[in-house]
Amino acid sequence: MVDVAAVGALYADWTNYGAGVTHYLSVPDLPLDTKGTQFDMPGGYIPNADLGQFKAINSYQDDYFEQGVKESVKHAWYEGGKGALHPYDGETIPQYTDFQDDGKYSWVKAPTFYDERAQVGPLANVLAMAAAGHESTNRNLKTVLDMAGSVAGSPIPVAALHSTIGRHAARCVRTAVLYEALQKQWSLLMENIGKGDVETFNRPVFPKGEVRGFGYHEAPRGVLSHWVVIENGKIKNYQAVVPSTWNAGPRDENDKLGPYEASLMDNPVADPEKPLEVIRTVHSFDPCLACAVHMVDTQQQEVVRVQAVGAQSGVSF
Repeated sequence: MVDVAAVGALYADWTNYGAGVTHYLSVPDLPLDTKGTQFDMPGGYIPNADLGQFKAINSYQDDYFEQGVKESVKHAWYEGGKGALHPYDGETIPQYTDFQDDGKYSWVKAPTFYDERAQVGPLANVLAMAAAGHESTNRNLKTVLDMAGSVAGSPIPVAALHSTIGRHAARCVRTAVLYEALQKQWSLLMENIGKGDVETFNRPVFPKGEVRGFGYHEAPRGVLSHWVVIENGKIKNYQAVVPSTWNAGPRDENDKLGPYEASLMDNPVADPEKPLEVIRTVHSFDPCLACAVHMVDTQQQEVVRVQAVGAQSGVSF
């Protein structure tokens, strides 16, 4: 925490860049009951960077979250033409077209929350917990901002977090909060086992007909949700809306920029031939490239062979 605050203060000018999408989405985590209605870490939605407008997501069955998520493939390499679809109705049918400036240009879909782009990740999580009055979050956040302000020579407000450097600060705060929370979780686990609760699996029973359900988790990079439609005990449709999809997604159905793209607007670039500032901002999201890179050969032929330095043999895909 000290290192992040000290180094971050030396890049205080970068609190003016990289904000991008300032609608923030996170979900509660570390449940304290078996039904997922009480959590150690809160989550919710913050529109337009206004913490005063924070709306909590309260349970694993929360209608507000369930009804709000859609994905568009207008600018992604998938068959579309049906508008943005709810994950229960989602389709993932490849349709590669080559790169098109005004058409399709990404393998990543474009998620929206009530038709708005949303940033997910540690910044969204920390801001939501702060808005919810989470003691550990507010205490650790104050510590980081006070230390950074001391090095910078002037106070650093919470508003400075809406930035490239702010995402790094938030990741540091989230780590400290999780460390404290995990100590509590370990104690609760030991108490439960001590009471004789050693069950680890509940076998599901699926009724006849169609049922739909979803599950979510506040992963290190942000909101991870899985959505399934089951018909007569068999999976009919399954969609995963993952953190890097929220942040790396291309323009949506209404051509609104996603968090990566929006965060790069008006960023300074010292040398166009070596745009390190672009990397600096995108890296602050901690991209998961595996979620955005697809290599497929329907004939099952080798697509690429990678030879790592010092490796004895190549790895084929």
